[in-house]
Amino acid sequence: MASKGLKKKFDDFLFDHEGAKTTFEIIKSLLACVIAAMLYTFGYRCFMLNTDPSLSLVAGGMSGFSQIIAKILEILKIAKPEDIATWQPILNYLLNIPIFIIGWKFVGKRFAIFTLVTVALTSLFTYIMPQSILNLFALEEDLLPRALFAGICTGLSTAFAFKNGTSTGGFDVVSLAVANKKSTNIGKYLVIFNGFVLVGYTITSYVYFKQNPITRVDEITNEIVTLKNPALVLFLFSAIYLFTNALMNDFVNKRFKKAQIQIITTNENISNILISQFPHGCTIMNGKGAFSKNEKLVIYMVVSSDEVQKVVSLVQLADPNAFINVTTLSQVYGRFYIEPFK
Repeated sequence: MASKGLKKKFDDFLFDHEGAKTTFEIIKSLLACVIAAMLYTFGYRCFMLNTDPSLSLVAGGMSGFSQIIAKILEILKIAKPEDIATWQPILNYLLNIPIFIIGWKFVGKRFAIFTLVTVALTSLFTYIMPQSILNLFALEEDLLPRALFAGICTGLSTAFAFKNGTSTGGFDVVSLAVANKKSTNIGKYLVIFNGFVLVGYTITSYVYFKQNPITRVDEITNEIVTLKNPALVLFLFSAIYLFTNALMNDFVNKRFKKAQIQIITTNENISNILISQFPHGCTIMNGKGAFSKNEKLVIYMVVSSDEVQKVVSLVQLADPNAFINVTTLSQVYGRFYIEPFK
């Protein structure tokens, strides 16, 4: 209760001091940029990038495109696999500049600026991450845990960034622009867009491994053997990573999830309270209790998933005896307002 009281006082203070509110929001967004960049870098650098080409999984978006370009440079003998941590951050930042323009035009100006900050921090952290951390989380040749841990970390990073008005760049921004327009979950668009990156990386890896066969020592015979189809192996485990990333994104990010709330009440003012507090309309129907035979109002309202608890709290405050039913929706058609990024 004490924490709620302090939070209310703090919110009231920010409401009365517009300058302090703006400063607080900027600091909060910058902190979110740092946390999202650190989390993404941890998953990407520790579990995906590797100086051994046969262990380097591909990410989605511009990070994946930068890996494709780096792989082409390796094929042309311009770069070496051990230089991936040098080439990738530079290429990733440059490739995200057009994404910044898309975010500025179709999502929001402040969103685009903080996205550019997040991408810059991600590139910086990828470049300077100490080798001691990489050694601590080395999983040797176990590609499955690499893919899963990377997908969880980067998926959480992306969802956390979206929740705080920024993004990790790449196809996250493009997917968000499409999801905003269609008012649906972002995960499926990430899978579609990143699928093209996965195919491109697989093709370039195939060409690279044709030129540079990967050999291993057989643990049983102690003979040197050449790995068969390493590009296909990377394709399969990179696909696992991309699906894990998309699932984590949709699981955590509630911005595009919707719920229908059915309220059975006798309080005629509840609909006015809801309309005044939420940017959504509602529908009122007349009903009758089967047991009491009393006249009742049945109110239907569709809200975002992160608004459900606030709706329930307001209704229970106005009518403690109201019956409330919440149903998760997969899609709605028609006009449904989602607060845009600034």
